Amino acid sequence: MSYERSVGAIIFRLAEEKKRELYFLLLRYPGGYWEFPRGHVEAGEREHVTAEREIREETGLTRLRFLRGFRERYRFHFQRAGKLITKDAIIYLAESSTWVVRVSDEHRGYVWATTRDALRHLHFENSRVVLRKAAGFLAKGKR
Repeated sequence: MSYERSVGAIIFRLAEEKKRELYFLLLRYPGGYWEFPRGHVEAGEREHVTAEREIREETGLTRLRFLRGFRERYRFHFQRAGKLITKDAIIYLAESSTWVVRVSDEHRGYVWATTRDALRHLHFENSRVVLRKAAGFLAKGKR
């Protein structure tokens, strides 16, 4: 069994014109599922550096404000080329200063979705759990 670790973030934006409703950025992956931007940690790289790099590469976003006190980890298993992989995903929470996203070639699209719509889009339960935690964190005014 192999082990991998990825780091990323739930990126949100507040829509002033829509009663200050929260929107979350989801990327459409080649497998047809929606997920938060994240990727592999490079040798010697710190988690926040990985998150910033992966977000920049996958979305073009560079002006993000990471919120202190939010760091979630979940573990999942999958198979690649007949080999079982255990993977830890580390997820931070970051606010974007723009709606403009430049999605990378490795993705099929993106959407800014309300909490309700994002929960419907997300395929994996682990991702829905982390999104609910992020929405709760933001609802408590921890921005």
